[in-house]
Amino acid sequence: MEFERRNYAALPQPSGAFHHSVRSGTTLYIAGSTAGGTSAATGDIAAQTEAILDKFEHILKENGGTLANVTSFVTDLREAPAAGEVRMKRFAGAFPASTQVQVAALGTPDLKIEIDAIAILPD
Repeated sequence: MEFERRNYAALPQPSGAFHHSVRSGTTLYIAGSTAGGTSAATGDIAAQTEAILDKFEHILKENGGTLANVTSFVTDLREAPAAGEVRMKRFAGAFPASTQVQVAALGTPDLKIEIDAIAILPD
């Protein structure tokens, strides 16, 4: 089985030992992403969610396909409804499978959400 590991020049580059995405056949695994490196990095959870989904949109445009599953890691579940409103708007009824968990912290104190995803690509 072959894997295609990619980073995308238009996105903030990974700060660790990982790639933005890894493709295997028609499955694309998108690494956990935060609003880090964007103007939303110190914004509220809604702005951070928009920034993350913008990154995912870029990756999906480069590869084709659609999100099948997302996992959201939030630092405060009381803020999660605001992220949910962004998702309602962005996914417009074509919702992926989803899991949401609360975590103690993310990379920096200003970060409120991290999302990773799995996308299904055309043959």
